Parts: sequence; structure tokens; C-alpha cells
Amino acid sequence: MNYSEFQQRYEEESERLFQKFSKKSEDELLDIIADPAGGKYDIWNGGDQYQIWNAFKKTGTSKSIRPLFDIISNLRIEYLVRYHACEALFHLARLEDEDFMGQVQYGLNANREKIDQQAAIRKLEQLLFN
Repeated sequence: MNYSEFQQRYEEESERLFQKFSKKSEDELLDIIADPAGGKYDIWNGGDQYQIWNAFKKTGTSKSIRPLFDIISNLRIEYLVRYHACEALFHLARLEDEDFMGQVQYGLNANREKIDQQAAIRKLEQLLFN
């Protein structure tokens, strides 16, 4: 299998997973992310299961904001998981500040300068819950 075939197969599988997750209710998606082991889905390693976070963008409501924030604010969770959960959260919360999202996601500002990521997360918490 060459790289082009691999890429096509990867994209097809990714789309299949997105469709599968998109058919689930918000409560079912929340149940999946509430399981620290990920249940039958390998969502906590930042691999192919990132489509669950895209399904939240499609299916989620304000009900998903707190659970997504809890994932984003836990810096012990793998970076890619937090990255995709953050995109879903910003979408659901209708936050359209790319610079701020980058500060929360990886602790860098728009100029790619290091900032206090924890302070950005605290600011996000204030915006969302106060």
C-alpha cells in the first residue's frame, strides 16, 4: 500500500467513524467521554477516534460545554484529545477568537509566543460559567 492509498483508506475510515458518532445522541456521546477507559472507543489516545469531538460540534448543545471544558482544563489528558475537544467547545460556545483558542489549546499566542496556558484556561472558565 502506498501513501496515497493509505491516506484514502484513513479518510474513508475517519468519515465512517464520524457518521457512526453523529448518529448518537448527545447523551450517548457524553456517556462515551465520561468513561475514562473510553469504553469500546479508543478516544483518549488522540488517534483516529478524534471524530467524536467533531460529532459534538454537530450534535452537542450547551449541555456539553462543562464536560468538554473539564477535558480541556486537565493538562494530563493527551494534547490531541484536548485540542479537538477545545475546537468542539469553542464551536458550541460560539467563541470565535482563534488567538484565544490557541492560548487554551497549546499555550501560545497568535505570534507563537509562549503564554500562561493555565491563565487562559481560567479566563475561558470565567467566560463560560460566570
